[in-house]
Amino acid sequence: MSSAAIKVTDLTKTFALTEHGGGPVSLLAALRAGKSEGRVREVRALEGVSLDIVQGERVGIIGPNGAGKTTLLSVLTGLMPATSGTVEVVGDVHAMLSIGAVLRDDLTGRENIDLDGAIHGRSRAEIDAVRQEIIDFTELGEFIDRPVRTYSSGMKARLAFSMGAFIEPDILIIDETLSVGDYFFSQKASKKMAEVAAGGRIVIVVAHGLKAIVQMCSRCLWMDHGRIVMDGDPKTVVTAYEQSIREADEKTLMKKFGQSASARSDRRDGGELTAVNLVQDGKDQSGALTAMHPLEMRVAGTLRKPVGRCRILLSIVRVDGRSVWRQDSSSAGLDLPASTSFEVRVAMDPFILGADLYQLDVELSDERGQLDSSTRVFEVVDVEGQFGGKPLLLYSPEIRGRAIVAAST
Repeated sequence: MSSAAIKVTDLTKTFALTEHGGGPVSLLAALRAGKSEGRVREVRALEGVSLDIVQGERVGIIGPNGAGKTTLLSVLTGLMPATSGTVEVVGDVHAMLSIGAVLRDDLTGRENIDLDGAIHGRSRAEIDAVRQEIIDFTELGEFIDRPVRTYSSGMKARLAFSMGAFIEPDILIIDETLSVGDYFFSQKASKKMAEVAAGGRIVIVVAHGLKAIVQMCSRCLWMDHGRIVMDGDPKTVVTAYEQSIREADEKTLMKKFGQSASARSDRRDGGELTAVNLVQDGKDQSGALTAMHPLEMRVAGTLRKPVGRCRILLSIVRVDGRSVWRQDSSSAGLDLPASTSFEVRVAMDPFILGADLYQLDVELSDERGQLDSSTRVFEVVDVEGQFGGKPLLLYSPEIRGRAIVAAST
């Protein structure tokens, strides 16, 4: 086995798209009109991408649709030329860029195994040695001797992955293939990928299933708009990506609610809010909350020069303008500290709100008025469904607070 390696330097890939007007509506009209005028627009799918992948790495690539993930894989496999930059690939590459792309529909599963092995330079003896392992791994049973055109997408995914993994190329590239298979096959595939990489080979996976990326990969790339945003430990990169998605979702909801970012008070020198988090299932949520599940609001802030006693005022308003809930920390018997950092927690168990769009307003005030404010917009998703209309908050949630004292130095 050769030493597998990939080196990409300042890679850029652009596409030229021609934009026409309405154009003729029939072939005859087109012939009469002659050559149509059109504008050419450049679309940059990859821009200045540089990376090195060495043998033994399992690299996951994540990002939104249109981020350039599949384009990058297409360039790495030689299916698409680069516009500029250099790509150096050392080793035999086996790529699955779409379900069934490496399969021949008119051949049986068994015949596809033999043909794929021959294409990748394996001898008859080498193919014979792994054929039954591949067949057993696919769990296709009698379908292995039926034409691939009769397979479901999941069956094709099983066969395509098994062929690539057991033929053992130096570089195995998978684009969303595993997402079509069932849970148990995905677990088997993850284990097999780890074995392939442990043998000194390179495995590259593009997937929207972030949990699978954390489990399967030793390294993760986050791509967006043709660039690498982050490259590092899968758990760290995935966490940052999820936070970015939550923030984008909340901006979208703010627009639906007709809101923009909250105006900040001129009196922030007396105190300010530093964070407003909505926590469900142990995670900070942004954009969507689940009805009838426990919710904890966590409000953090700092008091510096307040005038008199301070309080937190929280309120929830539905998108139609109806006031749903309003709570004052002082009326709940909670006194904020005189001058330090603090955290206030509001527990709602269960979280009784119907499916709709809502706005949470948080205000920090002293005896002279508002010091600071913050607004969060969220959508409530009711998975279970309730009877008798949309439920509202008709109970008093538990409110707790604590002062946060900085450690002495």
